[in-house]
Amino acid sequence: MADHDARTGRPLRVGAYVQGMQENAAAFADFEALVGRQLEVASYFYGFGDVFPGATELGFSDGGRRDVLLSWDMGATRFRQWARGRYDPYLRQIAAAAKAYPYPVYVRPWPEMNGDWQDFQPTRTGHRKHGGTYREFIAAWRHVVSYTRKHGARNIRWVFNPTADTYPQTTRVSRIWPGRKYVDVLGLDGYNWGDSGHGGWRSFRQIFHTQYHRLTRLDPHAPVWVCEFGSKEPLVDDGAPVDRGHSKASWLTDALSVPGMPRVEALVYFQADKERDWRVNSSQGALVAFQQGVARVG
Repeated sequence: MADHDARTGRPLRVGAYVQGMQENAAAFADFEALVGRQLEVASYFYGFGDVFPGATELGFSDGGRRDVLLSWDMGATRFRQWARGRYDPYLRQIAAAAKAYPYPVYVRPWPEMNGDWQDFQPTRTGHRKHGGTYREFIAAWRHVVSYTRKHGARNIRWVFNPTADTYPQTTRVSRIWPGRKYVDVLGLDGYNWGDSGHGGWRSFRQIFHTQYHRLTRLDPHAPVWVCEFGSKEPLVDDGAPVDRGHSKASWLTDALSVPGMPRVEALVYFQADKERDWRVNSSQGALVAFQQGVARVG
């Protein structure tokens, strides 16, 4: 990790989403004990209608020592409704909660908005059920940011967070970029699914490299956070077949060196047994690699 630190001058922050942590905060502490490190970022999810930040964020922030990263599902809405002010009363609640909150809070609305699996994907025609056109997305994003700032939420750090996928059916980030004035952090999500439908086994660099460079060309100064990442366990059939030719331990070791991505300031692991067994303890080898990797970047 010396190369990363030498080029950025900042230590790499490590965080996690841990399955069940909102209902049971001890799950996050248990994960810290498992990997042998106090984490600098706690990440979890909110839905449309939820009001934040509040008591839950105060708990995870640990007196401001830890950053809180919130994924915000914007619900069964359309971009033009946000831009036209239909949800301003809701935004005002968010702004009031943020104004009362004593620390910065990182928020990623419309997460992975460029993915073709999202019913809110911005498209040229605006045909997605809960989406709209490129221009409508930009207007919605700018309205959400401007309105909450105007009403006192100066401590919300807005995270523009596409998926790392760049295949033809995804939306190019340059078409939906809201502008530097409206974005504080550049975010990326990406996973090594390990099956032919997702490009086979892919290294961290193969997953993130192209989108990283597209994003950083849009803003030459904003920090980059990998807001979600993970790898399947090749030793088991967890939705993709057993693959003894690859190693999750090696994949994690490589990922934690952030190859070719010097502006990455945070890595947030997705610790869940969900579509795949993404957990760092899906095998003993993977766990040891993660423990050693996060110790090196401390």
